[in-house]
Amino acid sequence: MAATVPIITLITDFGGSGSYVGVMKGVILSITPQARLVDITHQINPQDIQQAASVLATVYPYFPAHTVHLVVVDPGVGGARRPIAVETPHGRFVAPDNGVLTQVLLRAERWQVVALDNPAFWRAAPSHTFHGRDIFSPVAAHLAGGRALSELGTAIDDPVQLAPPQLEVTERFIRGRVVHIDHFGNVLTDITRLSWLADATVRFEPLDPRLEAQPPLCFEAASARVSFGWHVIEGMRHNYGEVPAKRPVALISSSGELEIAVNQGSAQNELGAKLGDPVTLFFTR
Repeated sequence: MAATVPIITLITDFGGSGSYVGVMKGVILSITPQARLVDITHQINPQDIQQAASVLATVYPYFPAHTVHLVVVDPGVGGARRPIAVETPHGRFVAPDNGVLTQVLLRAERWQVVALDNPAFWRAAPSHTFHGRDIFSPVAAHLAGGRALSELGTAIDDPVQLAPPQLEVTERFIRGRVVHIDHFGNVLTDITRLSWLADATVRFEPLDPRLEAQPPLCFEAASARVSFGWHVIEGMRHNYGEVPAKRPVALISSSGELEIAVNQGSAQNELGAKLGDPVTLFFTR
């Protein structure tokens, strides 16, 4: 049987220019030269932990379980926040302890976490401003190369987790907000864990632990009405092409969020969408 090839994915807010990502890759390959490096994105909005957490949650289930996912979105670099590594049945993760791994922790049936406090696995004399190079990259390389999680630091049981989306859920509507706008201008909201129960029926199962004890909420897609700014979109669709070109459409994204789009256009530009805007999904059960 062929040996397993180490895989390391990278998510950062470093952008598409500059040397930061290249330096991190150099550090990784100097330690584990056989590693296969996969760039997920380096276009996370600067210091946007919530966006990074969402992108990571969308991506990691599709990788082999031995993959190491390296996330460097780190507004607290040099401060009191801990660097951590996490091991789950579905992947291993190296990141700052700032909540960026929240959705990984919520979805994993079990996990182990260590604070990365063993400098034997860092670069010598780490800087105060580039832990991506000096701590996270070498640790990810050692982990992918076969080092055990327990060697990297001290076990902890209190990793930081972001507060769940503060959705308002009633018998008539779900109210959330815009949390991401993608390259195409599609608007993603925090009204999440939507799925098609049947061709005409939508199911809502919230991530918020306060609401998870309630049974799933189901409603007819044709009865849905999405209120967004001055715009009202009638019904929920399966895909963009179910409405004419340049018309707005509400649908369930490939990751389960309520998405607002414009067929062959940009909802950001044509509907004036901005991060943080309120969105309300009305329905009839």
